[in-house]
Amino acid sequence: MKTLLSSDEHELVVELMNIGIGRAANALSQMVQDEVLLSVPDLQFLHPTEASGSFCHYMPGALAGVMQDFSGFMSGRAALLFPEERSLELVRAILGEDMSVGEISELEQETLSELGNILLNNCLATLANLLNQQVQTEIPQVFNIETPNLLSQLTLDGEQDSASVIMLVQIKFSLRERDLEGYLAFVIDVHSADKFIAALQQYLSELIE
Repeated sequence: MKTLLSSDEHELVVELMNIGIGRAANALSQMVQDEVLLSVPDLQFLHPTEASGSFCHYMPGALAGVMQDFSGFMSGRAALLFPEERSLELVRAILGEDMSVGEISELEQETLSELGNILLNNCLATLANLLNQQVQTEIPQVFNIETPNLLSQLTLDGEQDSASVIMLVQIKFSLRERDLEGYLAFVIDVHSADKFIAALQQYLSELIE
């Protein structure tokens, strides 16, 4: 797949995402009182079928997630994803060990929505601030889905025609003291990528000056 970015722009996106997810991870670490371990962001340009295959490889099975649309200097959809059977455990880590299963179940949707809002907003806001740009985010939505259907959930308006290209940034996170891991994924609409690329080029040109 031909990339839309130069090698310098590609490295810059990875570096900025690394900073953004690092700040988001600090917020999560405080919420769960545990160290959050992160992978290096993996940036790929994929056809929809390739993206679907990537999801099935890294995140097989039933997933719980929180997704959030964003627009501004870049547009797309961001998502926090983790195995569905572990969602209550993640909520318990946030709310505290002394809560009953019933209490946690009642607060699951609200807690996951707030978690997604904190993590995704942190990352997107940091990226925008570092590039001196503006980004607007929508209200996060909690969902449950089987991995083969994930792509249609994450692509804007379900558009995944064979000619389209998905810019996918995947970041794996895990908790040191708990057997919990998940992914952050950012699907960026390449049809409106001109502003995003221009912001990257402006940032790089200011580094040279």
